[in-house]
Amino acid sequence: MKLLLCIMVFWSTESLFSQTYFEEMPANATEIHFVYEVKSNYLVTEEGIFADTLLFKIDFPKLKFDLRKHPNDSNRICGYTLLKGFGYENKAKLKGILYHTNETINATHFILSKKTVFNVIRGDDEIKKIYKHYFKERFVDFEYKREFDFNKRTEIIKFPTVRYDFTFYERSQKLEYKSEDDFGFYYEIKNNMQFKNLVLFEKTLSKYISPILFVNNNFGIKELETVRETIKLRSVQYK
Repeated sequence: MKLLLCIMVFWSTESLFSQTYFEEMPANATEIHFVYEVKSNYLVTEEGIFADTLLFKIDFPKLKFDLRKHPNDSNRICGYTLLKGFGYENKAKLKGILYHTNETINATHFILSKKTVFNVIRGDDEIKKIYKHYFKERFVDFEYKREFDFNKRTEIIKFPTVRYDFTFYERSQKLEYKSEDDFGFYYEIKNNMQFKNLVLFEKTLSKYISPILFVNNNFGIKELETVRETIKLRSVQYK
């Protein structure tokens, strides 16, 4: 099938140039504990639903929307519509997207064994309020685990009732960047389209601080923006 190249440039000036400082790793550290926050690129407010126009076209191709300034970034024009304009099927689809793109990733990297263990918690207080207020439903709590083994070069995903095993070859992504840059890109295929995702590095951090697998990252990942979600590093601690 034909692939369309869609270059996503969602980041605001604030995202690219804001300074958040994380402690550098002590020489005697044996564990790295870090937390990522995953947020959907759909914004649900009392005023309506806001998202990049391309995102609306991908997920809801028949949906009519207007253009407005994004509530969180006045320099950015995005799509806007009322929730009641979604209809039953589209509203159910939006609910599913929000369910899968709002997570907290609590991770520990064990330096000696070269393993990273993730405990992923789906949902937070904000998305639970959205479910209750806009969808008239209770958000169902959900947790799952992931593990990167850098010696065996395998990834394991453990859901409550099923487990998946992958090799790094199957799951890892390759970055495009110059060594002097603080950001780079990687490509991802979704819905028969190829997207160029942005990655912001923190050069003082270990390369093992990352929410996904890269074959060639030299630094920790501070922020990652994909077509549907934004992933931000919130804390780093050492033991």
